[in-house]
Amino acid sequence: MTKHILFLSLLFISFVRCNSEKNVTYVTIHADTLVSKNYIGNGVQWDPYQLDYGEVKLEISPSDWEKLYARLDFMRPHFIRVMLNTTSLVENGILNPDKNIENIKPILDYCQSRNVKVMFGDWGWGLIDESDINERNIKYAVDYLNYLVNEKSFSCINYYNLINEPNGYWAATNGSYPVWKKALRFFHDEMENQNLTKKVKMVGPDIAIWDTKETWWIDSCATHLSKEIGLYDIHTYPSKITVNSGKYSDIIRAYQKQVPKDKQIVMGEIGLKFVEEADSVYKKENISRAQSKKYASKDDSQLFVYDYMYGIDMADALIQTINAGYSGSVAWMLDDAMHANESPEKLKIWGFWNILGEEFFGKEEEKVRPWYYAWSLLCRYMPTGSDVYKVSVTGNPAIKATFSGKDNNYMLALLNISNEVQQVKIRHSSLAGLDHAKKFVYSQGNLKTEGDHVLLPDENNLTLRWDKGEIITVPANSLVVYTTFEY
Repeated sequence: MTKHILFLSLLFISFVRCNSEKNVTYVTIHADTLVSKNYIGNGVQWDPYQLDYGEVKLEISPSDWEKLYARLDFMRPHFIRVMLNTTSLVENGILNPDKNIENIKPILDYCQSRNVKVMFGDWGWGLIDESDINERNIKYAVDYLNYLVNEKSFSCINYYNLINEPNGYWAATNGSYPVWKKALRFFHDEMENQNLTKKVKMVGPDIAIWDTKETWWIDSCATHLSKEIGLYDIHTYPSKITVNSGKYSDIIRAYQKQVPKDKQIVMGEIGLKFVEEADSVYKKENISRAQSKKYASKDDSQLFVYDYMYGIDMADALIQTINAGYSGSVAWMLDDAMHANESPEKLKIWGFWNILGEEFFGKEEEKVRPWYYAWSLLCRYMPTGSDVYKVSVTGNPAIKATFSGKDNNYMLALLNISNEVQQVKIRHSSLAGLDHAKKFVYSQGNLKTEGDHVLLPDENNLTLRWDKGEIITVPANSLVVYTTFEY
């Protein structure tokens, strides 16, 4: 009788264990397989400010620069893209490199002082005349780069991006690969003449993509411009459904696979648009919000930056980009005050804030928006030089994960895009767990913040024991980050 009871008890325990683990998602970290080495970093687009808004001309005050610096110091971006039009600095046929220097210098000063890698560049306007290159203006662009790097000693400028999205009909090249290739070669030759090629790598092709049809640009660059291009990049503005479904991974992997083995590829711009029919409700709402907002561009604004959802979706896109073998990502964009569209006062609303909110656009606009915290976590804890490990997920596809580390410190990011709490188990072939870890949680109603912009850990000094089958609870619609980095 006793043996029979013991057998039934063991059977019941086994049944309960199997039943309870039925809904557990397994995240396996493959310690022997690196997705990428020497990760460059994640960051933002930070361009010189427009300042002339039609109705009013403004300046960035010293206190606003301090606020910007403080917010970026929490984010810890390791990779920043800065673009301008060099031809705007040309007066009477002469380059004036000090024109508007008060607008560009604080950006580069920040990056120089924080060891941030900068992708500097020219949007392309004025560098192309109809269907051919304007050699004089391209020389001005090289002269300006030389001024910043060799004369002003901005060694933070590691990369140069010539002509934004050259595959587009909206670009200076009008989509012409031959014209862009000619411009890139001419620019590179001029860089060699000015002793810049050992200090700055050229970036390309910087194309905007929505599917796999443009992979030939990468292949053509590898064939024709192997000497000139030191870093590959693309831009993506996927639809929410494309990202959440995981289809996004398949699209961007197609581009990564075309990159030569000795080169890296980054996401030069990344943001979300509602372009698929499945996202038509969000598109309609976005248009409605833009129409009702006085200073919003109706054609080029993402009004969901005010919603927690955007932080989850951007984290989803970034995690997939990391796992697809990219070496960095730049979010579009830092600050609404940088760019307008239809008219000077119609801003491209895509930022983490509008630093000139109190001065003109409304005090509320200057506040930090939720997605800043999600993006910041994935910038802070992926420092330059990190190794990214292969991660596979078995179970609920609503769970996304990435794992990276540097100098025996690690970051584990778990994302749950479902409306229900999920249970996750970690498997790692060599690490038993994490000691002295911090846990951050990004989800609506659960942010632990302090002051103007600081996100506090949910828990400190944690010990995670993966070898003992510890289960991690991931809240609905949340990003959970565990890290052993001390900061």
